[in-house]
Amino acid sequence: MAVVALIALALGAVSCGGPDANDPSRPVAAYAGRQADLFDDTIEPAAVDLDFDKSYSPRLDKTLRERAQVGDAVVRVRVATVTAKTDGPNTVYQLGLHTVEKLAGRTPPAGDFTVQINKTSESHGIMKNFESRLVGYAFVAFVREFAQPSGDREVHFHLAPDTKEVKSAVGDAMLLGELK
Repeated sequence: MAVVALIALALGAVSCGGPDANDPSRPVAAYAGRQADLFDDTIEPAAVDLDFDKSYSPRLDKTLRERAQVGDAVVRVRVATVTAKTDGPNTVYQLGLHTVEKLAGRTPPAGDFTVQINKTSESHGIMKNFESRLVGYAFVAFVREFAQPSGDREVHFHLAPDTKEVKSAVGDAMLLGELK
């Protein structure tokens, strides 16, 4: 009987896989410094076919590697909704994202989650021009949860093209991270 209990305990530990992304007691950092640079709430221009000189090279992108290694998760997502909220002269875009596949990380967001792009994001122009046409687009999302000064939590992100090259670069980054 003790052997059965030990096996059940071991299987339970393996199946948990790490901290729950929605666990309010999971410690998260403030959104600042290098982490804010990595999870910059932007969309790679190549992800929406705006890389005209075809310079985006995921395998050579050290920032992609770092995002994959320090983020909560890397997931393939599909844009389910786009909402523009106007507050005076400023527009904040909310993207409702649906997780299609987990590629890496220990604490992926729940199946559907929302992110924001405000006027300080380099991608505000992309949102202004594409807006609702982004519904249905697929991306590889690098995500990390951060603490707001109020104590609330928010997800910050970086969206890359949903290509086999990006997925391969993520896999390579995770392998390199394990070797360190």
